[in-house]
Amino acid sequence: MIKRWNQILSILMILAFLGGWTGISLAGKDEEGNADGAISLADVLSGTPISLPEALDEALSRRPALHDFQHQVEAQKDVVGEARSSYMPQLSASYQNIYGNSFLGVFLFPGFQYFDLDILTVTLNQNIYDFGRTSSQVKQARMAKNVAQSALNKEVLDLRQDVTVSYLTLLMAQHALKSAFSGVRDARHHLSEAEARLSAGVGIRLDVTQARVNLETALLQRIRAINDFRTAQIELSRSIGIKRNPHYVAREISLDRFKRAIRLEADIRLAYRQRPDLQQIEATVREGEARLANAKSQNWPSINGIGQYFMSSIPGQALGITYMPNYPFSTFNIGGVVNVPIFEGGLISHQVHEARSRLASTNDQLSEAKLRVAAEVREAALNVRAALQRWSEARTAFESARENDRLVEKSFKVGTARSVDVVDAETSLRQAREDLIQARYDWAIQMIRYRHSLGDMSMNLPVR
Repeated sequence: MIKRWNQILSILMILAFLGGWTGISLAGKDEEGNADGAISLADVLSGTPISLPEALDEALSRRPALHDFQHQVEAQKDVVGEARSSYMPQLSASYQNIYGNSFLGVFLFPGFQYFDLDILTVTLNQNIYDFGRTSSQVKQARMAKNVAQSALNKEVLDLRQDVTVSYLTLLMAQHALKSAFSGVRDARHHLSEAEARLSAGVGIRLDVTQARVNLETALLQRIRAINDFRTAQIELSRSIGIKRNPHYVAREISLDRFKRAIRLEADIRLAYRQRPDLQQIEATVREGEARLANAKSQNWPSINGIGQYFMSSIPGQALGITYMPNYPFSTFNIGGVVNVPIFEGGLISHQVHEARSRLASTNDQLSEAKLRVAAEVREAALNVRAALQRWSEARTAFESARENDRLVEKSFKVGTARSVDVVDAETSLRQAREDLIQARYDWAIQMIRYRHSLGDMSMNLPVR
């Protein structure tokens, strides 16, 4: 009994010290200076309701990083168009006007000129055959676009995980907040009973003191729950992409929607096919193959067809020749051009060796990434199973704590249990309730991370 009394005195001294920092005193004041029951759960939970699909839609439309990747994909599409333009004929036109005279002609013979030329040239070029040079450039551009698209898909996958985890964390904080308010209510009820027993002469002052300590502990726990709730609101706003904090309140959602059967080896193969980061590296490998083919094609000749239309006008009097026609005349040319690389100072061979080394490096990166993905899937599966076991144990512990609290409360009313027994039972029940809430949502969060490790965030969510 002396040891128990010393423990109670120690708790009272600690709470009295914390009272100067938290705004709570043994008289029962909360963080706003009101009586300990003045703040209501409805006041704290007041805010803008939001569902998970709404949060995901908002994030997909707001996050700047997502827009960045979308612009990169659009830019790569234009690069593909640039490469494909080499298949098309190239048409160009030029016009020249050339006037010539001599120094003496200007000053000694006014009005004399010996040259006045107008030339219009229209040229048509067509790539006929280049031994795969253009096709490899087009393939390289396509693979670069696929790399950008895979990077965008990875950003979307990461964003969906980020928002979903933040949403579930907020929902968990809301349930913990309700549990904290319930704990304050139970502690206040026990304090009322202890004070009533003391007034009736069937209780002792120690019971009242212990009940007050129990109430202060519950109030401190409520402060932590409110702070966790506000922090979760800020984190959800951040994950959505909102600078200000609109004080979102998460709507309830069935956690069974996140459930997924774990078939480890099959899921690892699924991750190899679905993970955007692996798809990004695979597209980089194919891009490297196209780059190597393009480098090799530089060793081969290229054949181009060319057609030209030429029209000019040379006034006859300009040259002093009376029989020169004074009207435009034209001609056209059709031919072909064969370009054969003979010596490039080793440029092409170095480009081939560089492309081959980069391709080998990318293949090594792909192999390393597959090892990492397999490890991530296995680790995520272990976390899901451990979370499921904690949830099961937490349910059992909560049921036992609730039954123990009911029996101790009943015994206290008939005088067969002490106040300290009630305090211990209520403390155990509060802790068991917190553990159950945390274990329940931790399982859901670990399941979300397992889905993310597979590259599969397609959950059966309700429509907005």
